[in-house]
Amino acid sequence: MPSSYSRRQRLFLAFLASFFLPLWIALTDAPQAYPFLPYHPIRVYKVVSTYAELQFNKLMRLVPLFGHFARFQLTNSKKTDMIKNVAYGRGNNLLDIYIGTSPVTSPTTEHADDDNESDHTVESNGSPVIVYVYGGAWDSGHKSMMMPMAQNLANQGYIVIVPDYTRYPHAKIEDMVRDVQDAVVWTTQNATRYGGDPANIYLMGSGSGAHVASLAIMNDAVEQLGGLPSPAVEGDTTPIVKIPSWPDQPVPHHDLKSGLQPQRMKERVQGLILFSGVFDITFYYAYLHKRGIEEVSAMPRVMHQSASNYLACSPSWLLSTATTTLERPELLEQVLPKSILIIHGEQDRLIPAHSSNTLFTLLCAAEIPNIKFKVYTGQSHLDPAIDLILPSNAITAALLNDVADVI
Repeated sequence: MPSSYSRRQRLFLAFLASFFLPLWIALTDAPQAYPFLPYHPIRVYKVVSTYAELQFNKLMRLVPLFGHFARFQLTNSKKTDMIKNVAYGRGNNLLDIYIGTSPVTSPTTEHADDDNESDHTVESNGSPVIVYVYGGAWDSGHKSMMMPMAQNLANQGYIVIVPDYTRYPHAKIEDMVRDVQDAVVWTTQNATRYGGDPANIYLMGSGSGAHVASLAIMNDAVEQLGGLPSPAVEGDTTPIVKIPSWPDQPVPHHDLKSGLQPQRMKERVQGLILFSGVFDITFYYAYLHKRGIEEVSAMPRVMHQSASNYLACSPSWLLSTATTTLERPELLEQVLPKSILIIHGEQDRLIPAHSSNTLFTLLCAAEIPNIKFKVYTGQSHLDPAIDLILPSNAITAALLNDVADVI
């Protein structure tokens, strides 16, 4: 009897402990529809199982890869120059810069004059520049975690910029978009200091970072062509979030028609590289609801918790509406990046590949000159981005080739 009682007691305590996970990861503002924690046993089970799956995948993939990467760094003759914590934009935002050892084609010496960069001298070789926006469900992540991936990309001959950006609960989607815009503007103004080509900037993102990066670009494109009417969902009276315009004046229509290239067009990124992204927020909210985790996810709060705002924050909705609403939708090809690469894992259970497939279809309709969509068989949500870490991995080589094809 004591042993049976003890066993039941342990099971009860284990079940009780599982209820603390939603409390531990609970967010600062309660959802509007359900202003309480999701303590229904079935929902608790879904939250706990999803969280456990994510942590298990991280453990199984990240730990071995970081071990391999550390060994590679000890034996690799290539060296990457890293400049940390450079201020950009507004607030306290910082970014890191990675410069690999690549052939110099037209060397010129540049000297940085910021205090924290005063000792840094580089040779400008006009390398392509990648601005990498990391993921983390809109509420986590740090630029330092991207070091292995950034170093591997830098060793391919790219200049890699990894900015930190403000995340939930300190920011919502419009703030994140503004930070990404600031990072691109900073890169345009400073790329030549580090051997980069300011006319050859590519925006790369993974997960929620792919969403923020693509939203910044898609929203800017439709704004340049006159903007779209606000989405309207019956019964939804929530104010529509205002995604900030690029920090410059819009391009007049006559400039686009005549083929002129004003300053804003010169500064736009040349390409987008998107890994495992969310591009249809309405679909993704329904998916989160199906899995029982929408009440503990930061996503609804970041997107202002309304059906209309889910549309306004969806790159896919922006493109779809633009093709049917704009006076001259054929001009989308001029204002969108010339090269776009979308990559998704076939076995992604956190963000289904459906979202990437929809965006790809819409971009094809916009006649982007160089648009590619690749689904990697057997890959989970984290795999495509993680596989960029290990230089000797066969999938890494394929991913790097995919990236090189659009740069």
